[in-house]
Amino acid sequence: MSSLSSIVAISLSSLISSASSPIFVNKFVNYGIDCDLCIANRQLHSNNGNSISLNQPKYAIELRLKSDDEWMIVVNRQPTFWLKDLPKAAIVTAKLALIMNSPEFDPNRFEPLVINGEYIGKYKNDILFKLPKSEVVNPSLNLTQWINNLRVSAGAEPLTLVEAQKQMFQLASTNEQIDGIASWYGPYFQGRQTASGEQFEQQDFTAAHPSLPFDTYLKVTNQNNGRSVVVRINDRGPYVGDRNLDLSHAAAIALNSDEVGVVPITATVLVPPKNN
Repeated sequence: MSSLSSIVAISLSSLISSASSPIFVNKFVNYGIDCDLCIANRQLHSNNGNSISLNQPKYAIELRLKSDDEWMIVVNRQPTFWLKDLPKAAIVTAKLALIMNSPEFDPNRFEPLVINGEYIGKYKNDILFKLPKSEVVNPSLNLTQWINNLRVSAGAEPLTLVEAQKQMFQLASTNEQIDGIASWYGPYFQGRQTASGEQFEQQDFTAAHPSLPFDTYLKVTNQNNGRSVVVRINDRGPYVGDRNLDLSHAAAIALNSDEVGVVPITATVLVPPKNN
């Protein structure tokens, strides 16, 4: 472990051990953790009280109280993502301070990933946070936003929604395409059982198709404006006219087709790379 890592580990250990102390929380909320965790000052204090001088870091990482049970990680005063567990949030704050102020730091390596239903934000091979699916109605959209917040805070280009979705689900394009018409369905079906057995969630990126296997992923592009989104097939339909897809409300919003209602689309089948 480097000397800097040791310093952070020592102070982090003492902070977490006192996380339940009202004095710690009050001090934390009012003043932030500038020296010990965020490495935002020019000096860090070692365990024996000696000071170690550092250059002003490029990225100041702070942990701020967002609500009664939520802690926001802030990079150079830009909110990025939040966690409910204070010790975990403190560890992530320290980890980000080390990562982002490292000479090898590359903001393009902030990436989204879904593993066994867990929505993960990572840097290279380090897991920074997990977004519980139970806490948000559209975890893939939230994960994309959080990763893009980190990337933008460090001056990198944000991922497009489709780029992020393909990364998180590890999907590759195939030569199989469907040209047709897509409509959308929403509030009336909210919470009802879909043909796959799931409950319909209009704010998630899903779609109904007459025959494609459930859990097929499609990159759907609105031919009128070029906007795209990745949807997962979890229902059957539509059964009106010559329509090919029935999109969730969230998917229609992503395509800017929610007001028009019915649009021409091109849908490309996506698969994990090993199956391509």
